[in-house]
Amino acid sequence: MATDTVRTGTVRANGTELYHEIRGDGPPIVCIAGATGDAGGFTSLAELLADTHTVVTYDRRGNSRSPKPDGWTTTNVEEQADDCAALIEALGLERPAVFGISGGGLILVGLIQRHADTLRGAIAHEPVLLSVSPETATAFGELMSSMADAADPLESMMRFGRWVSGEDRFEAMNAEFDAQLLERMFGNMDVTFRIESGLMTFVPDADALARVEIPVHASYGELNEGTFWPEGARWLTEATSGTLHALPGAHGQLADELPAFVDALQTILASMP
Repeated sequence: MATDTVRTGTVRANGTELYHEIRGDGPPIVCIAGATGDAGGFTSLAELLADTHTVVTYDRRGNSRSPKPDGWTTTNVEEQADDCAALIEALGLERPAVFGISGGGLILVGLIQRHADTLRGAIAHEPVLLSVSPETATAFGELMSSMADAADPLESMMRFGRWVSGEDRFEAMNAEFDAQLLERMFGNMDVTFRIESGLMTFVPDADALARVEIPVHASYGELNEGTFWPEGARWLTEATSGTLHALPGAHGQLADELPAFVDALQTILASMP
């Protein structure tokens, strides 16, 4: 990568404290994490992107190293989108591109609706838009029933991970994460499944999205073709007259897939004015 230096810090943004990491130099890109909300899930991707970009990752509000605000018991996409916009302003980033995956892609849709004029462009990878994808909503409902039947919170989280990634991929991805990251992620379960549960009820504003003028790119994993995972990306592409991409890998990228995935991201980023 362009530099081995990782600049870390905490800033006040939208009434909360957000921990963030900055790598590299060049045009800025901000990455929004999905479930478990931890910047550490982007570490390998950020190190590769940092060859050509200033890469900002952050722990979403109340997750990992970003403390829970006093009295914070629920959240929504609008709050999470405003957090990201406030982080961009606090760090002095000039019209960054923003990349979000899964629940982070869902938050990115809210960011596009509310703050498009502050962005250079957006890339949403498999955004979980239950309200516009009946197939995804059905699968998610079955997951929630399965998690409710789990013997304990850890087993519930394991069922969630296997649903997202598949059995073999889930075990392989866990093997790639260090112990501290896994401990933080498991420590975020209460936030993910209780406080953030309202994120899944988000209904995007198709009229507002149709008026967005920045480049919007939506993507899904090539290995997920034929499943429900691409549905949110397809809907967003139509709503924004954006561009749809099939990228290497699946919902989460394993180490051997990541270089090709980042190469594809670099191509998309290079197309943004």
